[in-house]
Amino acid sequence: MTNANVLAASLNIWHSKTARVLKIAVLVVLLLFVPSLIDNDYITRIFISAVMMGLMAAIFDLMIGYAGLINFGYAGFIAVGAYTSALGTFNYGISPWVGLLTGGLLTAFMGFLVGIITLRLRGLYIALMTFFVGEAIRFTISNTPDYTRGMLGLSVPPYPDILGLDFSRAELLNYYYLLLILGTIIMGLMWWLVKSRFGLAFQALREDQLASQSMGLNTTKYKIYNFTIASFFAGIMGSFYAHYISILSPTAEEFGVYRTVEILTIAYVGGRGTLWGSLFAGFLLIGFQEYFRGLGPWRLVIFGCLLIFVMLFARKGLSGLKRYVW
Repeated sequence: MTNANVLAASLNIWHSKTARVLKIAVLVVLLLFVPSLIDNDYITRIFISAVMMGLMAAIFDLMIGYAGLINFGYAGFIAVGAYTSALGTFNYGISPWVGLLTGGLLTAFMGFLVGIITLRLRGLYIALMTFFVGEAIRFTISNTPDYTRGMLGLSVPPYPDILGLDFSRAELLNYYYLLLILGTIIMGLMWWLVKSRFGLAFQALREDQLASQSMGLNTTKYKIYNFTIASFFAGIMGSFYAHYISILSPTAEEFGVYRTVEILTIAYVGGRGTLWGSLFAGFLLIGFQEYFRGLGPWRLVIFGCLLIFVMLFARKGLSGLKRYVW
């Protein structure tokens, strides 16, 4: 290869890296400054919902997009994190800041137990078992009103002030920036995970489980790793959701099939196996949801139709459009 070719290749790599940094910088600036510049509670709530749902979908994508694990009880695991933190504060006076960790750890433990029982199965059987587990969690919360208040609703206190920051209900921007910090940590850890040898093992499982086993890979072990880690992150997001939303109720729309389908749709529309695509889809679908709020439960039908369209005609989702967008 001549010196000119080497120089051209180096310039192409430099331009590619520079373009990637510029793209990330533009997105960071938009996320950081748009809500504060607009200074409108309604817009801030939309941004919080979009980022929160995008993160939940990215965690879901860690399971389905990288390891091929279908968790139809995903909303139930979010409920475990939410109620762990909320009940710890409500009944035992545990700080909500500690609740972020305890919610994640208990949900991870739940994911570990469920994984041991269900992840020796495959495909539809995993989906059905996780669906039953998710509904069992929701019905358990509903039928223990003396402890969880069930369908009466559990009032959850906000985060206490820290470092001089006020986390009362009126300070939505502080919740938004807290969510960005949590999201950056979670996305960074997931990105590191999928780039490690664990990520390679997950992708081998997704592509061909039988071939992976024949090469000596302990597929059940790596499935449990994936499921437990994703459950931990889901528990953290559930804990944040509890203290942000302020009232918890184990309805189907909050922690049942509706929520799981919503998150699954965002993950698929964003693009399976991308993580970051879910964040873009979160903004798209939350905006779509706000626009069609008057349709009520019919939004679920529209989500289903959108999901079918993406699976048939745009399997890479929004991630497949990135070259046209940029």
